[in-house]
Amino acid sequence: MSMQPLSVDDPTTTQLTSPGLCVLAVEDDEADAYLIRRALADNPMVGKVVHACDGLEALAMVNNGLVKPDLAFIDLRMPRLDGFELLVAFADRPREGFPMVVLTSSASPGDAIRSRLRSATRVITKPTTITELYTVLKDAIEAICPVAGAPLQTRPGHSPEYLLMGRESQGLRRATANEDGWP
Repeated sequence: MSMQPLSVDDPTTTQLTSPGLCVLAVEDDEADAYLIRRALADNPMVGKVVHACDGLEALAMVNNGLVKPDLAFIDLRMPRLDGFELLVAFADRPREGFPMVVLTSSASPGDAIRSRLRSATRVITKPTTITELYTVLKDAIEAICPVAGAPLQTRPGHSPEYLLMGRESQGLRRATANEDGWP
């Protein structure tokens, strides 16, 4: 596994040499943030990783035009502005919309439902190993953005978020049913 060096000039941004997706990683735990940035930076579909330490910083970065993410991975439990509030803030901007994936330590079905109701495209419980982290991030990126940089295909009158919510909600129900033993 090759690892790209993190940028020394700006610790919140990892810029790779290849073109690809701009991914916003919103995570307050520094160790988790480091591992997430590394896993994303090693993904060939990702060209740039921008890290925000909480929802307030992420919102400011997007509001000020410092980042135009193609995709965001958002933790739920953060200081100042948590992931639930950030999902709502981003969802209120349909013209600037981008898929949002919740990446959380919580395995609560209630948190997954609340996230989906706040426009999360996918909800992922943080895995326990680095190998699993690489896999879940890769799988989420490939499911949401099949071709790096290509716009999502939608029917007229339907936003990309609408398409993804329908497609992914079916997967969430199956995963919840299988993991929790529901019918």
